[in-house]
Amino acid sequence: MKKIIIVGIALLFAAVKMYSQVENRASLFYSYYAPSSEDGFGNIEQSNIDFQYNLKTKVIAKKMRWDNAFSYKTVLLDDDVNENNLTDLSYAASFVYTKNAKNFLIGNARVNYRTENNTAITNDAIYPALSFGYMRQSQKNKSIRWATGLNYNNDFGKNVLLPFFIFNYEKPKMKFNATLPTSVLLLMRSNPKFYYGLNATLNSSIFEVDDPNYDRLKLLNANFFAFSQIKLHNKFWLEIKPGITLRRDVDFLQNNFDPVNSSAENRLEPNFVITSGIVYRMN
Repeated sequence: MKKIIIVGIALLFAAVKMYSQVENRASLFYSYYAPSSEDGFGNIEQSNIDFQYNLKTKVIAKKMRWDNAFSYKTVLLDDDVNENNLTDLSYAASFVYTKNAKNFLIGNARVNYRTENNTAITNDAIYPALSFGYMRQSQKNKSIRWATGLNYNNDFGKNVLLPFFIFNYEKPKMKFNATLPTSVLLLMRSNPKFYYGLNATLNSSIFEVDDPNYDRLKLLNANFFAFSQIKLHNKFWLEIKPGITLRRDVDFLQNNFDPVNSSAENRLEPNFVITSGIVYRMN
């Protein structure tokens, strides 16, 4: 019954026209695979299967760009950590409000439903996040934008408040974007059918689980990738991102987000990781 409800929610969100500030695209399939590690827990193997929509931008009253995005992710772990798959269902809405040619207000609201597949639907599995900031367009160099602000989330812990900083430099054949502290991207477009670059990412997710020893499971991954994007046909692209995990943490939490054992060290050794997917570019 729960799977039917989740699929119904997914179809409802998919019916809404959505977009991304970075690129109008749909990730038809995405996989993330990190092999087992012999450190800490013994063998830990993690793989993700993602499905994401970023669709067309909406413009409101000629002053505000409104973006929407939907994603669905399944996380598979070794049975020693968790016997059931984890589900991450996300909806995000963001906006850019134009004050004038060089000053903008930006914001983002996101809600994730993260839970173990066999867990009954509950409010404890809902994890909201909210960002608000100021963005400025350089008047001397139109290729440069920067932004700063605050982000509230429940990804790294309960009710975490973090500052963020964004720097974006883009030319027809090159793009550099740093969204700190979560992502740094260098993309080269020297060939219209082949892109390549480097990408560093930091992400953390907390899931509600049904286990007698703990109530929540937190996964933190810091990755560094070298990637390539290859045009297959028309607007379909293949993206391959091999890399290494700079940091991998698996933490067992109580219902109040405190660690079950605060003295435990649950960090895994760096390891190989590969991400791949089929992307449909709509612009």
